[in-house]
Amino acid sequence: MTDYSLSELTLLYVEDDSEERAQVAHFLQKKCAHLLLASNGIEALKIYEESRPDMIISDIMMPEMDGLTFSEIIKKRNPSIPILLTTAFNDATFLHRAIDVGVDNYVLKPIDLSKLHAAILKSAELLLKTRALEVGRAQLEAYHNLAEEERGLVSELMKRMMQPELMHDPLVKFWLQPADRVSGDLVAFRRAKNGRLFIMLADSTGHGLPSALNLLPVNHIFYSMVTKGLQVAQIVEEMNWAVNEQSPVDRFVSAFVACIDTQNRVIESWNGGIPTAMLINEQGDIVHSFPPNNLPLGILDRSFTAQTEVFQWSSQSQLAIYSDGFVEAENQLGVAWGEDNIRCVLKQTAITQRFEALTSHLHYYLGEKPAFDDMTLLMVDCTV
Repeated sequence: MTDYSLSELTLLYVEDDSEERAQVAHFLQKKCAHLLLASNGIEALKIYEESRPDMIISDIMMPEMDGLTFSEIIKKRNPSIPILLTTAFNDATFLHRAIDVGVDNYVLKPIDLSKLHAAILKSAELLLKTRALEVGRAQLEAYHNLAEEERGLVSELMKRMMQPELMHDPLVKFWLQPADRVSGDLVAFRRAKNGRLFIMLADSTGHGLPSALNLLPVNHIFYSMVTKGLQVAQIVEEMNWAVNEQSPVDRFVSAFVACIDTQNRVIESWNGGIPTAMLINEQGDIVHSFPPNNLPLGILDRSFTAQTEVFQWSSQSQLAIYSDGFVEAENQLGVAWGEDNIRCVLKQTAITQRFEALTSHLHYYLGEKPAFDDMTLLMVDCTV
């Protein structure tokens, strides 16, 4: 530790002996930025309140108020300020009381200026390190608060983006549980002017804020193109191009997009990277599967042409779609829930209770362990 650190500090030196005070003051003035002087504890208290020094050096035996009493008062007001005592005593009673008060160091009289200098440097080093930690802690807290504010804004933006006030349809149920404050999964559905139901479950790479931002263009394109009456293939191609153009090369969006025509009992779908969706009849049997036969959005360029699948159902059924976080959720032992468990719940549960059964079974399976990825379930009743 060098005198450079002392050059930034203000010291208060308290000593009733004027000759000794002058001698030590002459030495200290060359070392610190500012030196304040007092002849007793009462005078020193007043100076402390007015000037708030960085460090205090005080004699013990003084009139009106001794150094230990003065130090005790100061430590109660500011426990972090370093206090060094100068004393002619070197007995256990003094040491115990000094420790109880919280004194940082002491120097025996007659004062050896080199020892006093070393003690001051030691306290100054600790003081400056403590302040640096406090500044770093404050900066981290400010950064954390700013990040939380940004996450809150994006979270609110995502909620508005999903247009929850319009997300009501008697055939649709969905459940979205983010692993972070902001979800990287997205559910969207809307009726076109011809009455057909368009649905989408999208899962952006990763989770949290970066993942959520990648979903903004996807959501906007879905709703605007459904409103315009465009087809599934056109919607998918436009979303693919937007993600390809606007996202980093390592960011893509898995998506399941479908148009459900209840009048003709037809599902036109496109699955790019979402776990295999299933159409289940009233008996709990899988009528048809919709595997991820396509690459996620954003991987291919403008030359990409979406190939959709068309399936017609004949009996009362349910379409179940879920993100990889839903099927890969792990229990306390690190074992994923898996598609077998999902199929088992669907098979053993009445059609009207399957949605609630899936979510409650997953909660039970997870136990107290938090999910490591966003979990989303979307179910659509396919009536006859």
